Amino acid sequence: MKEYSSICQSCAMPFMKDEDHGTEQDGRLSDLYCRYCYQNGEFTDKDSTVEKMAELGAGMISQMYGMPIEKARVFMTSQIKTLKRWSGRIIPSCQSCGMPLFSPEDAGTEKDGTPSSLYCLHCYQHGAFTEPDLTQEEMVKKCAPFLVGQFEMPLEKAEEMSKIYTSTLSRWK
Repeated sequence: MKEYSSICQSCAMPFMKDEDHGTEQDGRLSDLYCRYCYQNGEFTDKDSTVEKMAELGAGMISQMYGMPIEKARVFMTSQIKTLKRWSGRIIPSCQSCGMPLFSPEDAGTEKDGTPSSLYCLHCYQHGAFTEPDLTQEEMVKKCAPFLVGQFEMPLEKAEEMSKIYTSTLSRWK
């Protein structure tokens, strides 16, 4: 099965358009890594570490979304360390809300009771969305207060951040 991700598996940048993807040695777009981290089939910074990548991302997140730098470091470290480049595997995310699916217990269920490979237990049960009429805008409004509470950022910036991230998820494409 081909691996794919909606975010760079090195730095966590969302893939919004084809130009965001890095390139493989044969010139194809990478399914896993962004243009800043990966070119011609190689990482652009072979000596990078989780800490270095998280610090770089924290500076950007703090500036873009008004998140205190200490909170941005916590946020980025938690994001970066789970990515394939650093953890060795892709941890799937709910394609409705973005929650990481670390274990089968985090997954919603299909009609036959098996774990969903796409959606979390909060968004999907028995083969259907728990809120079938939910819009992306409503999802953003649900997610943003969590970011405000956890990372001390302004609500409007949390909504902006949530909108960008959820737009990469298959339910909202």
